[in-house]
Amino acid sequence: MMKKEINLEIRLEDGSIPIIKPINSDIVSIDSKLWNLYTQSENYDELFSIAKKMYIKVALDIFNKPMTNEDPRLNLLSNDYFKLNQETKFLCFIKKVFELNKEKCYIDLGTFENNQTLMEFLINQEKYLDQIDKYILLNQIEILKTSKNTIYLIDDLNLLTMFFKGFLRECLWSSLYFNTVPLIIKTNYDISLPLVFQNEEDKKRYEKIANESGLFFL
Repeated sequence: MMKKEINLEIRLEDGSIPIIKPINSDIVSIDSKLWNLYTQSENYDELFSIAKKMYIKVALDIFNKPMTNEDPRLNLLSNDYFKLNQETKFLCFIKKVFELNKEKCYIDLGTFENNQTLMEFLINQEKYLDQIDKYILLNQIEILKTSKNTIYLIDDLNLLTMFFKGFLRECLWSSLYFNTVPLIIKTNYDISLPLVFQNEEDKKRYEKIANESGLFFL
């Protein structure tokens, strides 16, 4: 009796480390007010100054109410174990956001003086990352060596997760832009991330995702 041949589907991309893709923001065809704000702002102070006046800004947070100066929960924000333990909620959120936006987003790495400074900074952050994220991070260096762009496309969840962990661990200061349902996410302190939406309808869609992930809008 002949053995039945086992047909295994082999996906070569499963063994390939994902990379960011340089984007020329001047020629990318994206019709979104938030995209224009994202690419044209000189710095994040300018971006959020405009956002407060023209758009909807909230904080994505683990608590459902703001804290006062005497709030005992403040002690948790200096507890690394507690903060790392909350990452699962944020990673659940960003995964759902990525899926909603057709598994594409953009990251701004233009806050550094030049690419050499950026590469040195990223290499120095390796110690804060998990092993799989270290492989991904170091694989970006060759791209950054030759790129003259500051905006990069992310089309892989593992790549996005690596950068997003950098946001949560305060070792990467940057911002993300999602376009299908326009959204800007910026790095911040104490696992509380600023989000900017174009309108109330978009905010409600993302707030539902946040609540499903165990997070809140403040």
